[in-house]
Amino acid sequence: MRSLVTALFLGAALATPLADVWDVQTENDNTAATDNELLHGTAQIHDLGSLFGPSADQDWYLMPQLPRTSWEVLVDGTSGDFGPSGPSVDRIAGDGITVTQSAVPAVPGGAGYSRALRWQNATTSTVFPAFIRVTSASCGTSCGADDVYAIRARETTVGVARFNNSGTQVTVLLTQNLSPVTVNATAFFFNAAGTQLAAQPLTIAANALNVLPLSTVGGLSGQSGSLRITHDGGYGGLNVKTVALEPATGFSFDTPGVSRPY
Repeated sequence: MRSLVTALFLGAALATPLADVWDVQTENDNTAATDNELLHGTAQIHDLGSLFGPSADQDWYLMPQLPRTSWEVLVDGTSGDFGPSGPSVDRIAGDGITVTQSAVPAVPGGAGYSRALRWQNATTSTVFPAFIRVTSASCGTSCGADDVYAIRARETTVGVARFNNSGTQVTVLLTQNLSPVTVNATAFFFNAAGTQLAAQPLTIAANALNVLPLSTVGGLSGQSGSLRITHDGGYGGLNVKTVALEPATGFSFDTPGVSRPY
């Protein structure tokens, strides 16, 4: 009888789903004490298999954000047990408690199994500590090691190498929204030495084109330099360029915007 009980106990233990490697390390990712850091280009696969106890798994990630940058965290490749709303994905403040943003369907109007966070740090300060937390909205303590998801982080900031409002040239900033939802953005302008000259908020309707003559932006008269645009439209969500015009000759000089390679 004792052997039978022992066998049943061992069988139950072996049947308990094993957590992913981030869960079982001494310094694990189960709380805001995590050492797992998301950077531009980070791509990982995790599970939300319930932990011994049992207790529902939580996966925490550090999310540093440099000044004047924008970001996207995408959770996809989700298993069916997460349900039609996918896993819960939240951006958490440095106190490890306050939810500053909750994920939405990665594709507007899509099924919702994949989730996305998209935001901008339009401040002049680094945001750190800050966290991303992934939990299950459906299976909870019944999640197994097969309840997996992929997580990716991407910086979405767009850089433009040139504008020129000096001499006889004037510059126009063209910003096209490639997404079916309104995008909020901020254009930051710098001189050649890297000193910020101005910041201009932009609101661009779905599929719309924003045309901004830089002569109308305070602080840019007689100035030249570069700019960067932060936004909440996701990676590749904006198509940007500047056009410097030479009225006397009719010449124009186009400078396309670029995002960090991914």
